[in-house]
Amino acid sequence: MQGNKENLEQIFQKEIALLQSGKADISNPHYDGNDLLPKYQELLNEYERLLKLSRKIFVISDSQGRSLKKREYEIKNLLDNINQGFLTFSQDLLVDSEYSAECIQIFGKKIVNANIIELLSINEPHLKQQLPAIFATVFQANEQDAKSQYLAQLPNMILLNEKSIALAYKFIQATENDEKRLLLILTDITDHLHSKAQIEFLSYNDSLTGLFNRAYVDKIVSEIMCPTKLPISIILGDMNGLKLINDMFGHEKGDELIINTAKVLQKCCRDTDIIARWGGDEFLILLSNTNHEQCEKVVDRITKTCQETSRNPIEISIALGNATLEHPTSSFSEVFSIAESQMYKKKLLESKAIRRQIISNVEDRLQTSRFANVGHIHRIKKLATHFAKLLGFSSTSTEIRNLLLLASLHDVGNLAIPQEILCKSGSLTAKEWEIIKSHSEIGYRMGLSIGESTVAEAILAMHERWDGNGYPSGLKGEQIPFISRLLAIIDTYDVMTHDRVFQGAFSKEQALEEIRLQSGRQFDPALAKVFLLQRDTLLYSGDQ
Repeated sequence: MQGNKENLEQIFQKEIALLQSGKADISNPHYDGNDLLPKYQELLNEYERLLKLSRKIFVISDSQGRSLKKREYEIKNLLDNINQGFLTFSQDLLVDSEYSAECIQIFGKKIVNANIIELLSINEPHLKQQLPAIFATVFQANEQDAKSQYLAQLPNMILLNEKSIALAYKFIQATENDEKRLLLILTDITDHLHSKAQIEFLSYNDSLTGLFNRAYVDKIVSEIMCPTKLPISIILGDMNGLKLINDMFGHEKGDELIINTAKVLQKCCRDTDIIARWGGDEFLILLSNTNHEQCEKVVDRITKTCQETSRNPIEISIALGNATLEHPTSSFSEVFSIAESQMYKKKLLESKAIRRQIISNVEDRLQTSRFANVGHIHRIKKLATHFAKLLGFSSTSTEIRNLLLLASLHDVGNLAIPQEILCKSGSLTAKEWEIIKSHSEIGYRMGLSIGESTVAEAILAMHERWDGNGYPSGLKGEQIPFISRLLAIIDTYDVMTHDRVFQGAFSKEQALEEIRLQSGRQFDPALAKVFLLQRDTLLYSGDQ
């Protein structure tokens, strides 16, 4: 076909030239234009086919170009949205013009033509001396094994603008004759490392106090039981009053008590000692190279520091047991059991003293609180004792003992009520009144926490009324505990006859008249009658 095409073209060009020169003899009888028409037509058809083929080639080329463009866009879009930096550079160590958007986030600027060594050594100046030689060796290496060996010498993580950046390297080469380039992949792993560190911390540390936890002690106990660390002493502690604080003031205040206890233990121990929160209110201390006498001194130091710590709201108190492992033949569990047994024994022996201390702490808080009348508790305890004796109760009776405890703790729930509500001079809203009324239930929980169930029931009933219109349970008449009915009269009288935040004091006569009016309504009528009849004796003795 190619040969025919050339012949046709020659003939065509020759005839055109003759026609243009006027030398063609069309009058010659042998000249027949019709003989040329088939040849011209054949040539025309051939050009048409070539034209179609050319157009088809251009269409295919355009389509492939668009496809390549689309593919290039998709790849760039992908690289720009996978939160990794991608850049390339050759032996001149200058960053190529194409790099992913994450590189700008990592380096904080555009990096085209930037020197890769300058970029990587922003926060690590020592890399300026190390990297040039390594990169030079990497680009000169020919063998794949050698390249891998040299690439392994490059840093795999750097600090960059307060970020931790992981680095990975890969050689790329489009064709055998192209210049070798190094692809650098950068990944910001700051959040990952932080999360990992946080997970590791929470695995072996208590999230509230920051101390070690039980899992950590279980993990390292075999390591610290080595002969070089003997003797090893164990101190086990159980907090006193945590349930009381949780019940009265909520777990936020209870957490504060736990944190403060942890601080006391840290203050009293060496940096090398292991202090762990063993459970909810228990702590464990491991003291290596510490004999029994030295351990006892630590115990005494902890006890003294607890006593010196401010009461917020109560004094830190912890029952401590300790034991010492002198010989490697003894096991950790044996020594732990001895310390635990001693701790519980101390807690039992000290329970009454601790309870008295807690009551004293709470009473002191009540006396110094803004809403309290100065001397209120002292006065009603004295008056209640005389009233109970007039009713025939012995001074050593359980009733008077419980009555005095009720006098000390009946307002304890007010410690958990916001001061702005307790001391509000205007009218209370419905919501504020509900909060005020909750103090009876708080006091009830406190009584149960110290093992005083009878007093707890009496605290809960302090605002019940004889006519059944009180709170929180609407008890009526003798359903109300006796000591609650008795103390309610004395408490009301003392409150009325002393200045309050929102009201001045009543005279004695006004207060007695109010009690008479409320007899059979708010107060037990029989007890109110005795109080009014014996008022001269009672009030005189109560003033002493």
